[in-house]
Amino acid sequence: MSHYSDAGTRLPGGLSLSSEYEQLKADYQANLEKLNQTMNSIKTFWSPELKRERQLRREVERMLQSTGSGGGSLSNDVQLRMEIAARDDRIRQLSAMLDEAAIGDTSISCSEIRIRELEDTVLHLQEMLKATDQQMLGHIDASGRFALENALRRVDEKQARIAELEEELSRMRVGRVGQPRDFTDKSVTSHEMVTLRMKMERSEVELSERKAELATCQTRMRTAEEQAADLQQHLQLLKEQITNREQQNTLLHGDVEALRQKLEGKNQQMEQRDARIERLEKELGNLKADGAEKMEQVRQAEIRMSQMMGRIDGLETGLRDKEQELDKAKVRLLSHPDVIKEKEMQEKIEIAEREKQRLQDHIDQLRRNSEKDRLEQQETYQMELRQMKGNVDNLQKELADRDVLLESQNEKVIGDMGRELASAQQKLQASMVDKGTDELRREGAVDRHGSDGSTTIVKVFYLSHCCYGNLYYESFKGDLSGISSGSITSNTSSHAKKRQVLAVIEELEEALRESVSITAEREVHLSLQKHLHQQVNAQLMEARRESNELRKRLAEGGGADRDQLIRAMEAERRQHIEQLLQLKQEALMAAIAEKDAHLALLEKARAPRDEIDTVRRHKEALMRKLKQENERRAMVVRPESAASVVQAGAAVGMGAPIPHVVQPSPRQGDIMTASAELDDAEGIWA
Repeated sequence: MSHYSDAGTRLPGGLSLSSEYEQLKADYQANLEKLNQTMNSIKTFWSPELKRERQLRREVERMLQSTGSGGGSLSNDVQLRMEIAARDDRIRQLSAMLDEAAIGDTSISCSEIRIRELEDTVLHLQEMLKATDQQMLGHIDASGRFALENALRRVDEKQARIAELEEELSRMRVGRVGQPRDFTDKSVTSHEMVTLRMKMERSEVELSERKAELATCQTRMRTAEEQAADLQQHLQLLKEQITNREQQNTLLHGDVEALRQKLEGKNQQMEQRDARIERLEKELGNLKADGAEKMEQVRQAEIRMSQMMGRIDGLETGLRDKEQELDKAKVRLLSHPDVIKEKEMQEKIEIAEREKQRLQDHIDQLRRNSEKDRLEQQETYQMELRQMKGNVDNLQKELADRDVLLESQNEKVIGDMGRELASAQQKLQASMVDKGTDELRREGAVDRHGSDGSTTIVKVFYLSHCCYGNLYYESFKGDLSGISSGSITSNTSSHAKKRQVLAVIEELEEALRESVSITAEREVHLSLQKHLHQQVNAQLMEARRESNELRKRLAEGGGADRDQLIRAMEAERRQHIEQLLQLKQEALMAAIAEKDAHLALLEKARAPRDEIDTVRRHKEALMRKLKQENERRAMVVRPESAASVVQAGAAVGMGAPIPHVVQPSPRQGDIMTASAELDDAEGIWA
C-alpha cells in the first residue's frame, strides 16, 4: 500500500492519485463494515431460521409417516425424505463453508456470493417443501398436478438463478484477480484461498450431483403423476360402475312388485348390499379423517406462510433501514468538504472560462486594432518614403542643372577673360611704342601676377557651389577689371584689390566647404534613412511572420500557454513600435539640426531674406511637430484603461523610445492624424 502511495506521489498527478487512493480506502473500510454486519446478521438471524426450517421439515416427515398409506405413496415419501435429507446435508455443508469463509476470508465478493447461495438454497428448499405438500394433496385432488407443475417451474427458475449466480461468481473471481493486494490484511493467505477454491469446486460438484438427483426426482415425480392419472381413470371407472349399479338398483326396486317370490333372495342381496354400504361408510369416515388431517396440514402451511410473510416484512424493514443509511451516507458525502470544494472549483473553472473567453475577445480586438495601426503606419512610412525618393530625385535634378549652369558660366567667364587678355595684350603692344623696356617689364610682371590671381579666382569660382556663382559674378568682373586697370595705374591699388579678392576667395571656399559638407551629410542621412527603412520593412515582415506563427500556436495551444504567448507578442510589438517611434524622433531631430545648419549658412552667406524666413518657418514647423510628439507622449503616459495602454519610459530625448498605445483614445487619434497630414503636406525634408 505504501508502495502504491509512493508511486502516486512520484507521478505528475500525485495529488489526484492520493485523493483517489484515500477514497478507495474509505470505500474498502465501508465494505468491510458492511460485510461484518452481514456476517453478524447471518449468525444471529439465518442460522436460527435454518434450525427452524429443519424442525419444520422433521415435523413434516413425521406427518408424512403418520399419514402415508399405500405402496406407491410410501415409495414417493421415502424418495422425498431422502431428497430432504440430502438437502439438509447440503445446508449443513453450506453453513459450514459459510462459517469457514467468515473466519478465514474477508473478501466482499465471495461472502456476498455465498450469502446469495444460502438464500437461494433456503428458498429452493422451501419451494421443494411446498411442491411436496402439493404432491401429497394431489393424491386426493386432481389440482395437485398443476401445483406440481408450478413447483417444477419454480425449480427450473431457481436452477437458472443458480447458473446466473455461478456466472457472476466467475466474473467476480476474474475481476478480483486484477485488484491490488492489501498488504496490511494478514487474515487470508494464498493457501487458504486455494483451499477455499477447492471447497467451492467440491460444492459445485456436489451441486451438479444434486442437480442430477433432482432430475431423477423429477422423473420419479412424472411416473408418480402418471400413476396418479391411472388411479384417477380407475376411480372414474369405479364411479361409472357405481352409477350403473344404482341404475340396476332402481330397476330392481321397480321390479319388486313383480319379483315378490324372489324376496328372500333379494333380501339376502339387500343384506349384502347393506354390509357393503357399511363398509363404504367406514371408508368414507376414513376419507373424512384424512381430509381433516389434510386441512390441518393446510392450516399449518398457512401458519408457515404467515411466518414467511413476517420474515419478508422483517427483511423489507431491514432493506428500508439500509436505504435510509445509504441516504444518510449520501447526505454526508454531499456535505463533505472535498465535495463542496469540488463544486467551488467547478464554479471557479466556469468563471475562469468566461474570463478566458472575454480576454480572448479582447485580445482579438487588440489584434485587429494593432493590425489596423500597423497598416496605417506602413502606409504613412511608404508615403514618407515616396516623398523622400521624390525629394532625392528633385535634389539630383537640381544638382545636375546647377552643374550644367556652372559649366556654362565657367565657359562664359573663361571666354570673357580670354577676350580681356587679348585686349590687354593689344594695349601692351600699343604702349610698348611709348614706354621704355624697364617699365614695360614691370607692368608685364604686374600683369602676369594679376593674371595668376585671376586664374586662381577662376579655379576657386569653378569649384564653388552654383547657388553662389550668380551672387559674386559681377563683383568678380569688377575686381578683375580693377586688377587690370590697377596694373596700369599703380601697385598700391593692385595690392588692395588682391587682398580683397583673396578675402572673397576664402569666403567662397568656406561656403563651398560648408555646402559640400551639408550635401554629404544629407546624402549620408538619406542612405541611413533608406537603410533604416529597409530594416523597418524587414522587422515588419519578421513581425508578420511571428504573428502568424503565434496565431497558429494560439490556435493549436491550450489556454495555459495563451497568456504567455500574448505577453510575448505584446512585448515584441511594443519593441517594434518603440523602434519606429525612435526612428521618427531621430529623423525629426536630424531635420531640425539640418535646418539650423542651413539657416546658419544662409545668414553667413548673406542670402535673401525671404529664403531665410522660409527655412526658419520650416524649422519652427519641425519644432511644433516635435512638441506635438512630446504632448502625445504625455497623453499616452496617462493610461485610460489597463487593456488599452502599454507602459512606456518616463523621458523623451535623443534616442529615447516614444511610448505607444494599443488602442488610442479619440483625441490621440486626432493628434496622430494631424501629425501624419503635416508630414504629408510639408515633408520631413521641406
